Amino acid sequence: SCSMRFVGFLATILSLLSSNTNAQKVSFTRDVLPILSDRCFKCHGPDSQARKANLRLDDKSSVFAQREDGAVVIAGAPEDSILVHRITATDDTAMPPHGSNLQLSNKDIATLRRWIAEGAEWTTHWAFTTPGPPTAKSKDEHPKASWTHSSIDSYVFAKLATKGRTPSKAASASALLRRVSLDLTGLPPTPAQLDAFLANPTDAAYEQVIDRLLASKHYGERMAWPWLQASRYADTDGYQADPTRIAWPWRDWLVRSLNDNMSFDQFTLETLAGDLLPNATQDQRLASGFLRNNAHNGEGGRISEETRIENCFDRTETMATVWMGMTFECARCHDHKYDPISQRDYYRLFAFFNQTSETGGGRSGGKLQPTMRYIRDLAKRSRLITAEAEAAKLDHQLRRANADLDQEQAAWEAAATSKVLAANQAMKPSRMGAWLRGPNIPPSKSGANSMFTEIFAPETQSLFAATNGWRLDTDLVDGKTHALEQGQYTTYFHRTIEAETARNMSISLGSDDALKVWCNRELILQNDARRGVQANQELVEAKLREGSNDLLIKIINYGGAGGFYFRRVEESVADLPGNVARALLTQAKKRSESQRDSLQRYFRSQRVVGYIDQVRQLEELRQERNKLLSDGLDVSVMDELPRSRRRKTFVLERGSYEQPQALVNAGTPAFLPPLPAEIAPDRLALARWLISSDHPLTARVAVNRAWQTFFGRGLVATTEDFGRQGDRPSHPELLDWLADDFVNNGWDVKRLHRMIVNSRTYRQSSTATPTAFADDPNNVFIGRSSRSRLPSWMLRDQALALSGRMTTQLGGEPVNPYQPKDIWAEATFGTIRYRQSQGADLYRRSIYVFWRRIVGPTMFFDTQNRQACVVKPSITNTPLHALTTMNEIGFIESARGLATRAWHAQRASESRVEWIFRTATSRMPTPAERRVLTTRIRKSIAHFSNNPEAAMLLVKVGDSLPDPTIPTEQLAALTVLSSIVLNLDEVLTRP
Repeated sequence: SCSMRFVGFLATILSLLSSNTNAQKVSFTRDVLPILSDRCFKCHGPDSQARKANLRLDDKSSVFAQREDGAVVIAGAPEDSILVHRITATDDTAMPPHGSNLQLSNKDIATLRRWIAEGAEWTTHWAFTTPGPPTAKSKDEHPKASWTHSSIDSYVFAKLATKGRTPSKAASASALLRRVSLDLTGLPPTPAQLDAFLANPTDAAYEQVIDRLLASKHYGERMAWPWLQASRYADTDGYQADPTRIAWPWRDWLVRSLNDNMSFDQFTLETLAGDLLPNATQDQRLASGFLRNNAHNGEGGRISEETRIENCFDRTETMATVWMGMTFECARCHDHKYDPISQRDYYRLFAFFNQTSETGGGRSGGKLQPTMRYIRDLAKRSRLITAEAEAAKLDHQLRRANADLDQEQAAWEAAATSKVLAANQAMKPSRMGAWLRGPNIPPSKSGANSMFTEIFAPETQSLFAATNGWRLDTDLVDGKTHALEQGQYTTYFHRTIEAETARNMSISLGSDDALKVWCNRELILQNDARRGVQANQELVEAKLREGSNDLLIKIINYGGAGGFYFRRVEESVADLPGNVARALLTQAKKRSESQRDSLQRYFRSQRVVGYIDQVRQLEELRQERNKLLSDGLDVSVMDELPRSRRRKTFVLERGSYEQPQALVNAGTPAFLPPLPAEIAPDRLALARWLISSDHPLTARVAVNRAWQTFFGRGLVATTEDFGRQGDRPSHPELLDWLADDFVNNGWDVKRLHRMIVNSRTYRQSSTATPTAFADDPNNVFIGRSSRSRLPSWMLRDQALALSGRMTTQLGGEPVNPYQPKDIWAEATFGTIRYRQSQGADLYRRSIYVFWRRIVGPTMFFDTQNRQACVVKPSITNTPLHALTTMNEIGFIESARGLATRAWHAQRASESRVEWIFRTATSRMPTPAERRVLTTRIRKSIAHFSNNPEAAMLLVKVGDSLPDPTIPTEQLAALTVLSSIVLNLDEVLTRP
């Protein structure tokens, strides 16, 4: 058998030499590196823990080094190279070992041998080298120059020429319009748009179509979907309890940024480090929520630090996948087996994400900290920015230095301090009576939200007696938080305070939810909050008169358990505000900045004309700011710990949070360009490094995903893996030209998309000869347009658009369309029930559908579960298509909507059939198709005329009402026909 193997090997060598004496020289990166990576790196690769014989076949110095028994590779001398001896050995020294699943083929052996014979030229993996500026190909370089429209076409067609092939013919105008409409907006063209383009299907008209689609607000919705999958976006945390989170403001920011054509480099800065940008805006801070979209395990008994570390793992690996196209995950536990990523490199990158204040614990006050208060209303958000700017300017004016006033203030402080000390020494604390509690008052017909402003009897009554429902509550101990009953109600608390002299009393309060406070019938505090009770949520000063004083507190509970907290903080003499008196009683050198401000403002308000008005104006601005913020939402975002609290980062043995090993500093992988030494290594520095001119990966990865969007397959098919185990680019020169052009033109995403869809390459027909399909089944060489099933989310959007019912509102809270009512019950042990949306919310685009992480929306049968970053969509063709599109309520209702539109658009039955077909497919039916459809509609009308109950059942599917002006049997028949057309392969497929 050994001699037979040698004969076979020799035959392969002779065949290669004799059949192609002018064969292309063996390329290390194209031909040799894939063999070494697939067959040898497992034992002789970057992973130091798995490495055998201290040999690295991924390292040039190791491969060519002189060893005791010679060099592994001697350039030009295959017979003297240990590598050749081992791969051709027939005994136990053979490598890979006999019987393993890593055996080399005769062709592999011949390639390695020939590479050595040709000089063993060693080049770095293509993706790890910064591409030089490529030369754009002239269209005249191709024999079919009339076909070329751009450099894209020249690169593609030149590649086809090397295979002896030519491009496919141009797609029909109708197919092209449908294709580009779906690709850029996720929606089919309307009949009016189709008519307009078919009337003038010129290049200029097509460019106008592209511009219209790129300017559409639906562009951002369509382009957001891949980012939602890459960012792990969902509306819940995941894991057992799967609690709901408020993440949708980030999704809306994403759509806005895509519609506004934010440059990709700025997009990178904001998503990875928006919170660290100088003077970061609300939107920039919100953008960093990309890194907080990960699943979060907050289950009881979960170790917080373990969760925190896993969240950092997720962010590290998501960043690496999305911007670098690299699989970093295995380097958590050991050096990467195939790529030059050491475990130390992994944790140096991990360190960038290890400095947020997130603890990994459960929710705090219902929030996944850190959070920001996000104002969704654009007008309110604009006013908040203005109010904050005005307040800052006014605050600066009030603090402005004035030497004369400062000298006067020092003298006043000395005199006032003596006065306060003397008064306080003689002052006895006020006596407070027991708490009386009123009855729980349910909401009126106006609803729970009006309870804060509604005036109930205790606010007008002067008697607090049992006859009015009041009772003594001895359980209310001051200084402790108290849980109150569940429900929606208003309740009041009253007590009498006896003061020997007039004075100010500082009171600390807490409540669940909103509260109001009156002292002697004067409203001194109000806050319409939604919160859980905690100590010291509010501080207010009550002005007590000599003798008896009435304190009345109103608590409004909007749901769940209520809560109450009260504590007397301090009393001071009446002629000075409490905060001023407290500041005076504090030694000057120990006063806080706020105490110094209090003294300055009080003093100047007594001396400077108009100062009180300015203080009042500042307070009004601050109250306005707080009111605007109270209308906001708490959204999880990134933050950075101060330098004094920064965590240390360690290499973790096997990725275990309990086993820290070597200490590492934040840094980038050694095989890539380093961070500038003078820049502090934080997330902002990392983001800037990713978009630096010498980074070899970011632009390539970005344009490859764009290519994947329009062709279903990237120029690098392994979109997630540009490493040594990933596929080589099918068109390396084109990839580098696109990347270079992208960067040199300001990382302009819409420009890139416009250039791709305007190319002749994109405009090819998806049809090809059987031979062409057989030669290139995956369309690697792009000799035709790619044809594939539309993703489930786009199928739903298409059906909604064709039905005429699609709600076109941009952004907002997630919605719950048609799904089985108990779809969430089993996975949540019956604790969470599905509550279907109503009205227009049922017909919102798929991007707005509520995404429960542990039970994804049932109509999206081919999408990921959003547990991890995914950058390569799955393309399926399964029975689930038919089960959904022919049976799901939303699709049946959409078929009725399309039928209703057809009835009103045309008067004749055959014309309606033709209208439905053309609206759905963007072309006219052939005579044969028209006959089949016409026969079907006639039979359906006859069937439903004889079965009116069946007709009524069909037209009543869904929450919308059938059009009463259309005869039921006609509407039912047209609905059946519409459903048939919506399920045609041509409608389900990208043309």
